[in-house]
Amino acid sequence: MIVYTVQKLSAYKLMREQGYLTGDIKYSMFPEAYQWMMEQMEKRLPNYKSEVPPIWVWERRVNRNEKALFKKGTKGVILKLDIPQESILWSPFEEWHTILNESPITFDEMEWEEFEKSDFPIQDVKDTWERLFDMDWLASRPKEWAGDFNDEWMQGVTPKITMDQIVKVERFIAK
Repeated sequence: MIVYTVQKLSAYKLMREQGYLTGDIKYSMFPEAYQWMMEQMEKRLPNYKSEVPPIWVWERRVNRNEKALFKKGTKGVILKLDIPQESILWSPFEEWHTILNESPITFDEMEWEEFEKSDFPIQDVKDTWERLFDMDWLASRPKEWAGDFNDEWMQGVTPKITMDQIVKVERFIAK
């Protein structure tokens, strides 16, 4: 499957030296959410062991002129990759932010209000997070609550990327 990842030039150089690239939790802005995603990968991807931090990939082609890829002036690369579908765990970018904010993924306003009444018990909130991977359920929610389900913004996580998976390298300087 063709996917894309955005990496700093220094990470790409490391990849060329060692032949592969994995994620690194020490660079994560949200280490608990990152760890949770690793646990989900272990449950959902064959042969994945959660000691290997994932790399984020995109289904859509990333535009090097997009804002916020990196801090202005940072040298980066967009790697076009060919990775087996079974090595990627997909989730919608927008809903991922619900987890980053430690909020529940709710079906509608009524369910949200139930959480509100009970002061958002953390375990009950976390129990909703696995909904992140049920695209049919997410798409079935009322539009007035959840908006349009946009599968253009699908993000994936994969255990590692290797040099032989690279189809194309596009260098850029963040704007």
